[in-house]
Formats: sequence, C-alpha cells, structure tokens
Amino acid sequence: MLIPSIRKIHNHNSDKVIGFSYSHRMNGLIPWESTLERDWLLHLEANPSVKTIQSQPQRFDYCLNGKWHLYTPDFEVHWKDALNRLPTIYEVKPEEISADNEFNEEANAIGFRLSQLGYEFIVVDSKIIRDGNHLKNLNHLKHYADIFVTHRDRQLIADYLLKEGPCTLAWLAIRLNGKYLSLCGLYHLLWEGWLEYDKQKIINPLLKVHLAEEVKNDYSA
Repeated sequence: MLIPSIRKIHNHNSDKVIGFSYSHRMNGLIPWESTLERDWLLHLEANPSVKTIQSQPQRFDYCLNGKWHLYTPDFEVHWKDALNRLPTIYEVKPEEISADNEFNEEANAIGFRLSQLGYEFIVVDSKIIRDGNHLKNLNHLKHYADIFVTHRDRQLIADYLLKEGPCTLAWLAIRLNGKYLSLCGLYHLLWEGWLEYDKQKIINPLLKVHLAEEVKNDYSA
C-alpha cells in the first residue's frame, strides 16, 4: 500500500533520485525524492517515539517579504500521545543549503507560519542525518524489523539486565543459551528501541546494550 502524498512523485525528465521505502510503522510504502530524504526516513522509522509518518502531506501558505508562497514539506510526523508533543514538519536539505542565509530567511518565515498553525518546524541536513555510525547501524538493523520477539523472551532479557546491568549482545545470547532468542531477535529489539546502545559505535556481537529507560520502568515496577 502506498501512503497518500499531496505531490505525485515521478522522475520524468528529471535528475532526481526517487523511490519508495517500506514502513513497518505505517504498513505501507512512503515515497522520497532524494537519497537524503530516504536516509532521514530511516531515522524516523526507527524512532520509537514516532506514531505516524507521512511524506509531502499537505501544502501550507507562508508570507515572506510581504508576498505569500506555497510550501510543501518533506515529512510530517505525529508523536505518541504520551509525549504531548506538537506534530513536526521536517524539511530535509544538504548541509550547504541549510547553511545558506537566503534559505534560512525562508525557513524562518515557514517556521513562524507553521507555529501559528500548531506545528513544530525542523530543518535536518546531511550532517545530522549521515554523521557518525548511526545511519550505518540503522541500515543494518532494518533487516530485522519484522522479527517477532515474544513476551517471554522480553521478560528473560529484562530480568537479566535489571540484575546484572549492561552486557554485550553475544553474552546476553549465551546467557539465554540460545534456546529462546538469537542475535536476530536482539537486533530487532535494538531497532525497536527496546534495547539501547551507544549509537556512535558499530553494531556487532560485542556491543554493550542496556534496557531503554521506559522499558526499565515497566519491568522493574
């Protein structure tokens, strides 16, 4: 299923790199118009606080230098209710554009208008999206997004980590004797945000992991 978008994405007579990414969160395909948008979409898909993601959702009008313009954002994100956070409009740009004064003047005008309409506005650039090892890790973990981990497995992991503290993925799998959970299941829990790790380190069996704070509260109660 293709998630609805206000703009029809095509590459007829265009140099744009376009495509679609499957979203487990949205149970459908989400379009993008650049590899940078694709990579930011992966960040959003892996963010456990995200409730919904929509690409190019709607158009907004904004005023700049006394003239009205139309703006179509890259992504609109709604957050889980517990966060009590405004929906966020994301604009994705290369770093050289996000640093440009003319673009920033336009972005400020868009941000002001969106704040009047009840939205948060954030510009994310290539430095934010591709800095360090986090994106590389997400590209690895996305292959485990559809792995199912039972409540029993989660309880065993939570009990062990609450008692012993952070440990490596390999040691955790060994302690569980491999009968209940493989590394694949642990990778899924990292993707889900149920387990956390130092996102600047490359994911490997010797990576230390710990329970997410929210999970820790649930299982220690």
